[in-house]
Amino acid sequence: MGIEFREEKHIKTFHNPLNNFTPESQEVLIRFDPLLDHFAVFNPALEDKVRLFFGKHDWTLVEKVAQATKEACFMCPPKVREITPRYPEDFIPEGRLVRGECTLFPNLFPISPRHAVIAVGEAHFRKLDEFSPELVADGLALGLDFLRLVTDEDPAMRFGCVCANFLPPAGASLVHPHFQVVANKEAFPLQHRLLEKSLAHYSRTGKNFWEELITEERARGERFLGQFGRVVFLASFAPLGSNEILGLIEGAGSLSEITREDILDLARGISAALKGYEEMGYGTFNFSLFLPPLGERTPWFTPHLRLITRQNFYENYRTDDYFLQRQLASELILTPPEKMAQMMHKFFKQEAS
Repeated sequence: MGIEFREEKHIKTFHNPLNNFTPESQEVLIRFDPLLDHFAVFNPALEDKVRLFFGKHDWTLVEKVAQATKEACFMCPPKVREITPRYPEDFIPEGRLVRGECTLFPNLFPISPRHAVIAVGEAHFRKLDEFSPELVADGLALGLDFLRLVTDEDPAMRFGCVCANFLPPAGASLVHPHFQVVANKEAFPLQHRLLEKSLAHYSRTGKNFWEELITEERARGERFLGQFGRVVFLASFAPLGSNEILGLIEGAGSLSEITREDILDLARGISAALKGYEEMGYGTFNFSLFLPPLGERTPWFTPHLRLITRQNFYENYRTDDYFLQRQLASELILTPPEKMAQMMHKFFKQEAS
């Protein structure tokens, strides 16, 4: 039996006070993630109310904040390579890692045993359509290079991720674009679930779940966004965050098997997706690149990135997380993944041309 894309439809009726208490039926669709113990919910009546939830992203306000914070920004050149923290010479001889316009340095307030920050580009402010593949690739490459150094120094640091928060609604404390890379002796909770469930699937079926997922989604087509090199991009069937896109590095069973070409191809998809998000009216994002245990080869797990939109930035914006996400660990779908995929196709085709 292949991967099951399971969903349940529930239709309930109530008397609507907005329509003179006329009986009204509404549909709730529950989609179950085919690997995790997770589900996402969708009510078609909410699809036209995206602006009610997310508001209109105010780029003018972002530019105003950027102007007010630029002078003191330690990620802007030349300060980023002069006053930011440095690693000891026995770990990184130059103190920092540099690639193109990107610079990696220690986080002053780490949340894991190894926690680095990557200043992404020299520009203090950029819109989503200004994250070029080359710039994103340089940032990702620094993060993966850092994890290789970490595992060489201390093989007990078996787990790592490269992540991003863009703008305050996504958790960023700075406007300047930046990524973060974390390493730990224990897998982070979601990383642990992904690894655990992937291994269980492999033990039960003898197959890599992620390779099966790629095959299934490529055949179905409705959520398949495109492929650059070995990297396949999909809209999530039961997303873990708003407008989630997966980028899977097909055939890479370990950190050491992720090539420079893979990194650039992953960055090409991220860049295309960010352009699509901006056209959809979003201006913030998070991503996390989930890796197998560092220093190991895992035929049962495929490195993959999860990219999501977050709440738009405007005066008095509301959070996009509430009890459903933060405490019940579910997710609300406002734009069906298939509809998002239709809109995204043109940006992936543009990047492929």
